[in-house]
Amino acid sequence: MAGKNVDTEALGKAASALGTYIANVQNSIQKMKDAATDCSDNMGSDVYSQRAIEKLQDCSKALNKTITEAESLRKTILKKKQQIQDSANRF
Repeated sequence: MAGKNVDTEALGKAASALGTYIANVQNSIQKMKDAATDCSDNMGSDVYSQRAIEKLQDCSKALNKTITEAESLRKTILKKKQQIQDSANRF
């Protein structure tokens, strides 16, 4: 890896893009939950609506896991960026 430079600006952009992704997915999850609540309120205990709501809840759980993984990756990128900047400042 000697002789290779790392663009810390690019790392910052990647972390920022992940932050945007996380916020957008969280917003979408909330919209789906709100829609499920509205559906439940309007349809009552309709069997088909309840099945759809259950599937949506399963989907939300999977998306939340993805958000957790994306946040972990974002933190790793920011940590690496900081390490590189600290290393460069020592010289």
